[in-house]
Amino acid sequence: MSESNKECQAHIVLAQKYAYATISLILGFACFINLAGMEKAALAVIFGWLALKPTPAPNLRARRAWAQTGLILGVLVLVVVPTIIILSFDRLRLIVETLMRLSDGK
Repeated sequence: MSESNKECQAHIVLAQKYAYATISLILGFACFINLAGMEKAALAVIFGWLALKPTPAPNLRARRAWAQTGLILGVLVLVVVPTIIILSFDRLRLIVETLMRLSDGK
């Protein structure tokens, strides 16, 4: 490959990593809007990891904090929401039973 071809490819990879970092940040914030939306948190983690991955070169520098923030927010939701569900399982069962009684008209 020629030098200009390698440089062009490096710019394309870097632009792709910028996009991954931006998507990770947006999904990291969006997963707090709907707490049951675990798919957004998982995607934020995946895109953050893709943006921070050292290969293919070049490494992400300018929006590294964006990717890290999206990754952290995604992991936070993936840990906190199941923990809350597990800790309040008895209360959730009571709420479901109450809703079922209300829907039956009793």
